[in-house]
Amino acid sequence: MEDDKVLAGLIHDYPDALSDRKRLQALLLDFFPQDRRKRNLLMIVFDDGIVGEMRSLGKIDQMMMHRFVRSIEQGYDIRTKSAEAAVKAWIKALGLSADDNDGKSDQGSQMEETDLAEGRRQTVNAEREWVPCESDSLYEFEETSRGLRILKYVDFDEPVVVIPNTIEGKKVIAVGNYAFKGCVGIEKIIISEGIEILGNGAFLNCKGLKEAVLPGSLRGIGSTDATGCPKILGSEIKYEGAFEYSGLEEIIVPDSVKYIGENSFAGCGQLKRAVLPDKLKEIRENTFRWCKSLREVVFPRELDAIRISAFEGCVTLQTVDLPEGVTGIEEGAFAGCKSLESIYIPDSVTEIGGGKGTGFLKTFGEPDERHENFTIRCNMGSYAMQYARAQQIRCVRA
Repeated sequence: MEDDKVLAGLIHDYPDALSDRKRLQALLLDFFPQDRRKRNLLMIVFDDGIVGEMRSLGKIDQMMMHRFVRSIEQGYDIRTKSAEAAVKAWIKALGLSADDNDGKSDQGSQMEETDLAEGRRQTVNAEREWVPCESDSLYEFEETSRGLRILKYVDFDEPVVVIPNTIEGKKVIAVGNYAFKGCVGIEKIIISEGIEILGNGAFLNCKGLKEAVLPGSLRGIGSTDATGCPKILGSEIKYEGAFEYSGLEEIIVPDSVKYIGENSFAGCGQLKRAVLPDKLKEIRENTFRWCKSLREVVFPRELDAIRISAFEGCVTLQTVDLPEGVTGIEEGAFAGCKSLESIYIPDSVTEIGGGKGTGFLKTFGEPDERHENFTIRCNMGSYAMQYARAQQIRCVRA
């Protein structure tokens, strides 16, 4: 059955799912159990607010379609074909008619003129936001429809490397998958304003990398696009994290970032502090797994879920205060956090220990792995209190 028909059936049978992100995600997992990438793409369209906008429309014209696809393509480094497929699936599932004119009509001409004008406005805005920065360093790169993607750094390691936003006079929009993999001699990376995406494994195994300065133009760390970068594990795809096994000591992610991929900071053994953007919805699988020096995490205000093993093995983490609005903490999220003395769990949490993991990891690890005084701080009658009682974990009033 085609994706849009499956999605239409989901909407018909569970109309409330479009108002409940957690329920929608669970249903997509049931309907597409073997295709994580498809689920991610459909959720990205939902999280970007596009589905909500579609529901208020009766018809989608080419200009709207173009805008929706661009938003997904630019915000999450998704290839155009994949972004189009996800957007069209939602359009058809919602029963909207789409204008498929070939661009030769008057409307098509007007659309092209509008797009050109929009492009000019974006260029002007971009010039205000960032100053062109060339570099003497050597890079392999490829041209995309929106600018250059750096494929590989081929110069010698320097203590400080400034990643340019222009090469040969052309704008750089992304640092591609594995571009700096294994550059163990680089100690500091400065990513120039104007760059929007850091690919999977971009700084993988950069053992000497202590500091990364991220620009306000950055939209995504990691990608759901599997092309050229995954390791296939059975039917699953493993995306290697942008900074996985690097030497980072602190990371401050700008508020412009919409998406942080799984494993992004996994194995960063020197990482002590992480500040996450307010609008981030999920801390994905293994994001901070085995960050054994992590002591402080500033959580997003709009956080919805903490995924499987997100903080597993963070043996130095002592206290956690989750923001109001979080609804789920998945299996193994804080397993192996031996120094964790207390965690505040708000009333909004309605599930602890969910997710499609192995089933062997407890959310806070086995009893003998926890701090001897481990305590859940919560409110009277909350789900967290019920969970604490069932798991025989000490709980106190928040």
